[in-house]
Amino acid sequence: MTNLPANWDDHQRTLGAHVLQSHIWTTFQMQAGRKPFYASGKNFSWVGFERRSHGLHYLALPYGPTILEDPQAAYLSVISSAKSAGFDLVRVEPYGTENIEVLLSMGAHKIADVEPQFTQIIDLKKPEDELRADLASGHRNRINTAPKRGVEVYKTNSIDEIDDFLELMHDTAKHAGITNHPDDYYRQMAETMLPSGEASFYVAKAEGKKVTISLIYDYHGTRYYAHTGSNQALNRKYNAGVFLVWQMMLDAKADGFSHFDLWGVAPPTAGENHKWAGITAFKQGFGGDTVGTLGTWDIPIKKGKYRLYGMYRKLRGRT
Repeated sequence: MTNLPANWDDHQRTLGAHVLQSHIWTTFQMQAGRKPFYASGKNFSWVGFERRSHGLHYLALPYGPTILEDPQAAYLSVISSAKSAGFDLVRVEPYGTENIEVLLSMGAHKIADVEPQFTQIIDLKKPEDELRADLASGHRNRINTAPKRGVEVYKTNSIDEIDDFLELMHDTAKHAGITNHPDDYYRQMAETMLPSGEASFYVAKAEGKKVTISLIYDYHGTRYYAHTGSNQALNRKYNAGVFLVWQMMLDAKADGFSHFDLWGVAPPTAGENHKWAGITAFKQGFGGDTVGTLGTWDIPIKKGKYRLYGMYRKLRGRT
C-alpha cells in the first residue's frame, strides 16, 4: 500500500490529473521498486518516483505536476521535496498548464520527451453517428467489414492473457525496431491494475488466433490506449487493430466515459518522415483533436553535477 492520502484520487479528479498520477499507478511503481514522493495543494498535486540513471539520482514525475492554478507553488513544492531527499534533479512533465515562463524561471531545461508531448483525444460525449462520421474512410471501411472477415473482439480482466500479450509485444517491437520494458514490468503492471478494473485487456481474434492484444487504462472518465502488441502477419491481413480500438471507444462511451486518449502522436509540425508518422496516421484516423503538454523538463538541484550530465548527453548526441 502507498502512503498517499485516502482521498488522493478524489482530488486528482477535481484537477483533471492523468492516470500516471493516480493511486493505482503509484501502487504499481512501488511494487516495481520505485519509491514515491508526493504533495498537493488546493490547485496542484504531484506524485513522483525515485530513479537512478547514468550516475544521477533524480525524481521523475510522469505527466506531473498537475496544475490547475499557481504553477510557482507546484514547482517549489517539487523542488523542496527533492532538495530534502538529496536528489540531483527533478524531471517534470507539467499537466494542465501552458505557462512556460514560470517553468523557465525555475531554471528548467527542455529535454527529449519521456512520455509523449502530444496525444490524440476523442470526445466520447458525441453521438455514435458523429464519432463514426469522424473516422477516416479507410478506418470506417475496416470497421464495417471486420465481422464479415471473421474478426472478433472481447474484453477481459483476466491475467491469463499476459503471456500472449507479451509474445505479441515482442513481435511488434522486433518489427518496429523498438525496445519494450522488461516482461516483468508489464506482468507486475497487469497483476496490480487488472483486479481493480483500472486496466483491462482487449483482444482481437481471427482464424481462431489472437491477432492483437491491448492493455488499456481507465481513470476518471478517460480510457487510455496504453500498450498494444500484434501478430504482424495476421494484422496485415485483417487490420484488426482498427476494429479493436473502435470497440474500446464504443464500450467506453456505453460505460459513461467522456474521453478516449490514444496516447502519443507526432507533433503537429512533424512531417511524413517522422518516426511516428505511421502510428500517428492510424490514431488520427479515429478523429478527435491533437492535444499537447509542455513536454519533459529537467530542473537541476545540484547544478554542477547537472552540467556534467549535460556534457555527457551532448557527447552522446542527445538533447
